[in-house]
Amino acid sequence: MKRIIGLSAALAMLLAAAPAAAQNWGNPVYAPIGVNTGINIAGDVAKGTNDASLKTTYFGARATLGLAAFYVSASVGSVKPDSALTDGAGSQTSFGGTLGYNILRLPMTPVKISAQAGAGYIKEGDYKQLDFPVALAIGLKLPGPLGIAPWVAPRLHIRNTKAGTESNTDTRFGGSAGVNLSFGLIGIHVAADYISFSAPDGSGLTSSDVSPWVFGGGIDIGLNVPGL
Repeated sequence: MKRIIGLSAALAMLLAAAPAAAQNWGNPVYAPIGVNTGINIAGDVAKGTNDASLKTTYFGARATLGLAAFYVSASVGSVKPDSALTDGAGSQTSFGGTLGYNILRLPMTPVKISAQAGAGYIKEGDYKQLDFPVALAIGLKLPGPLGIAPWVAPRLHIRNTKAGTESNTDTRFGGSAGVNLSFGLIGIHVAADYISFSAPDGSGLTSSDVSPWVFGGGIDIGLNVPGL
């Protein structure tokens, strides 16, 4: 990761090790509450909103296969940090995937619960980052023509970083929340994502100064698959 400038030295060191939230760097961790079975193709945009997120801009795509009991997704995106917070770091490609299990998904029950685990990967030079978010998603699929499904997904977020011969693994608490809306086969999704970090001792910073916020949204298309 290129060196961060324009911040205190303590914040720069923290962000060099943990630059942004989410599974795909710069994009919220989504939960497919309210998404029908079959194939779902989504386009995502997202923006980091504070210095701890490096104010990243993200564009990407996700494909999800939803079954009665399980769902699996794959994602790829391009993320670029704000040049004012870096020394001109360019766009990087981020990859991710998720495997989830529907704990509660009954047709006549509005409450939906699922457990999911994912992995994300990004590399810049000799810096490599692996993210492993493990979440419990809880949501409601409200009745009506709009198919409104608000959800929350607290998670345990494991991150492994490697720069040259140095490797570090860190575990944090995080979460995301959002709303999925469907209009037949067309859907809209929005979400916010947060990971809690502690400020370095003696830095004069608070947890909110070093914990990244990311907001995202997009459009998705659902494709029915016979037999699913």
